[in-house]
Amino acid sequence: MIAAAALMTAACRKESADDGKVDFLLTVRMPISVENPVLKSIGVTFTDVATGGKTDVAEFASAGEGTYTVAASLLPGSYNVDMSGVIVYTSGGAEVESYIEASREGVAVAAGGTTADNSLTVETTVSTIASDDFVIEEIFFTGSLTPEGMQYYGDQYIKITNNSDRTLYADGLMIMQSAFMTVDKYDYDPDVMDEYFSINSSLMIPGSGTDYPVAAGASVVVAITALDHTQYNANSIDLSNADFEYFNPLDDEDVDNPEVPNVICSFLEEGDYWAFHNRGFTSYAIGRLGEGVTAEKFAADYYYAPKYELVVPGFGSFPMDTDAWKFPNSWVIDAVNLSIEEQFAWIVTDPSLDSGWTYCGKVDGDQTRYGKSVCRIGVALPDGRTVLKDTNNSTADFTPEAVPSLM
Repeated sequence: MIAAAALMTAACRKESADDGKVDFLLTVRMPISVENPVLKSIGVTFTDVATGGKTDVAEFASAGEGTYTVAASLLPGSYNVDMSGVIVYTSGGAEVESYIEASREGVAVAAGGTTADNSLTVETTVSTIASDDFVIEEIFFTGSLTPEGMQYYGDQYIKITNNSDRTLYADGLMIMQSAFMTVDKYDYDPDVMDEYFSINSSLMIPGSGTDYPVAAGASVVVAITALDHTQYNANSIDLSNADFEYFNPLDDEDVDNPEVPNVICSFLEEGDYWAFHNRGFTSYAIGRLGEGVTAEKFAADYYYAPKYELVVPGFGSFPMDTDAWKFPNSWVIDAVNLSIEEQFAWIVTDPSLDSGWTYCGKVDGDQTRYGKSVCRIGVALPDGRTVLKDTNNSTADFTPEAVPSLM
């Protein structure tokens, strides 16, 4: 029996040597933030940096309490390693399932290396990759160009998706625009970013609580104007079937589609018009008001007028203030920072909401940005579901300059 096992091992090693591959051992440690974690399933992808080739492994073995190993056969080279899995752990006396994740870049696999050379130990964290609520899937903020090269912005929209495995309700969901720009950084006083998302306006989906069910994986589209824009611009989008639209009754030129419910707009002054910043200088979040807080109470109790110094080279420094409202971070469901590489100064959310940013266009006034959107990346989970990636880092979670999903 021992001799047979030895021969089998030798044969496996010889085959490995013949095809040039070597054995690599990945040690996976369970999150220390949960009680009694046990690995239920795992999926590890090794991506060859040079060729883009992928090797997927789903088998694992226990290696002691809270530790597991994954063995792979790889060609020598440099690899990016991405891992996700499902664990069972104890919470409040009950058994709970959750996702875990880990990743490493530039992991070396050496030809003829020892086991110590070709091994890696990773600490996993409880994953936010499959958030259990709504997420911002896409923002089409750039607008489009007409065949004559004219700017066209009426076709902007935001797509919000139920990223959970159950039906959710869109009633009362708020879409908020940041009061601060990602391309202009000031020392706002008081600084409340660690507790609040500062906004200058919002759109709220109507409803009494259960009027607008959204099935698991389904989306709602909120359009600036719910029309078939291809009738006015051949390069545009048909938004006549949007789920909701913005309509300003004080604007004689705004068009209302009676077949599409209107969102409720807050904080704009008469004559103002709500729109996405078409160059991507502001950030956006979705959330809900806290229990017992009405829109009127929020407007009164959460008003925020931060002061800052505006420095104009050659002219001096000028004290300024701005009108804003502070939306508690604990009420925020999802946030996306937008900017451009040429002028990026800072993210305008606490990193716990979003620690990165995404874009359409790399310079101010980039003429290539039109007809493009930012779109969240889909990922396959070990249980077979496909969800939208949500690690609270828009740089990693979004495809910039994407083809709009509705175009």
